[in-house]
Amino acid sequence: MLTVIHINGPINSGKSTLGRALASSLPEASFIDGDDHEASDDTPLSVRIEAALRRIEAEIATGQGRCLVVAYPLDNADYERLKAASDRRQARFLVLTLAPPLEVALTNRGRRALSSEEKRRVVEMYDEGYHARSFSDLVLDTSLLSLSDNVEKVRGLLLANGL
Repeated sequence: MLTVIHINGPINSGKSTLGRALASSLPEASFIDGDDHEASDDTPLSVRIEAALRRIEAEIATGQGRCLVVAYPLDNADYERLKAASDRRQARFLVLTLAPPLEVALTNRGRRALSSEEKRRVVEMYDEGYHARSFSDLVLDTSLLSLSDNVEKVRGLLLANGL
């Protein structure tokens, strides 16, 4: 049975970093960064979101292995859409929401230097609640622990859910 582990959160919360590390620590797991899609960066946001969601749905439908780790922010409609795709595949769908404090998300973390537009979008995403989704199975402040400790905490959740 496939388990989809969707890592949600605002820009710069650590979705891709944690997702890659988590996928590499799990047997038979693959990773998708939702930002890697065919739409160019100058394409309107709605078109880029649709391209990302289509790619994620396709991977849920056809992916091999035991786990698919996805890093991409979710609103309620996107959650319902990807949950339905998982249900069609008869896959478990777990959502991990990353929620470092806003002040941390606004800093340059790791190799990423935020533009002023990205900082504006971070604030907007916090205002829209991307860090506190009600559909989350776990909410994690990624600023409190190291990457490896965060991975182990998530692995503990997965074990508790029978993975």
